[in-house]
Amino acid sequence: MLSFENTDVEIEKNSPKIAVLPIGSLEQHGGHLPISTDAIIAFEVAKKIAEHYSAFLLPTLNYSISMEHKNFKSTIWLSPITLYKIIKDIAASLKYHHFKVFIIVNGHGANFLMRNIVREINYKIKLLTILVDLTNMYFGSKTAKEVHAGKIETSLILYIKPQLVKKGFLKDEVPRVSRDYLDYAPLNEISESGIWGEPTKASSENGKLIFEKMVAEAVREIRRVLEFKKIEI
Repeated sequence: MLSFENTDVEIEKNSPKIAVLPIGSLEQHGGHLPISTDAIIAFEVAKKIAEHYSAFLLPTLNYSISMEHKNFKSTIWLSPITLYKIIKDIAASLKYHHFKVFIIVNGHGANFLMRNIVREINYKIKLLTILVDLTNMYFGSKTAKEVHAGKIETSLILYIKPQLVKKGFLKDEVPRVSRDYLDYAPLNEISESGIWGEPTKASSENGKLIFEKMVAEAVREIRRVLEFKKIEI
């Protein structure tokens, strides 16, 4: 695996064919998780993917479409068009440098335009782009209790970076509406704490199981697409 910690000479010499981009966010995750939670999870999964494919691991894109969290002071967000343009420009750069595959690891649930971006890159830039959407893996249906800073995300951080979890601030809050209601109101009007789930039920053991399942599922999906496109790496 190569990463942003390598030199240009090393990257040129090894000439990786796959680039992996983790996408996180900078937004509140209750009083118990860091504002970089999405970025931490996306980076660790992306790193495993990059190791598996001897790929080039790009720096995490730490900003996303997070307007639903705008009334919490730590949240910094991008407009959808800005995120679209950034990812498209990254893809164009990779195409210019003769990369064959671009893997996007999305760790933020509100980036609903990701599939549109992936299609446009595939159709217009002609760089095979594969979306690994972690949020679809662990959020499930729109009526799921676990939406934000709950049992799943807390378990993952307890496994990946346990020192960052403030256990004294753990509290459960499960709104009675579905997450679609974020289309009509920011999160603070639905959950006072900014939590949507049950973090008190989290454990590092569960986090390990979830993490390993996500990595395995991601590798399987990437392999299926590569086989479908008849690309050998």
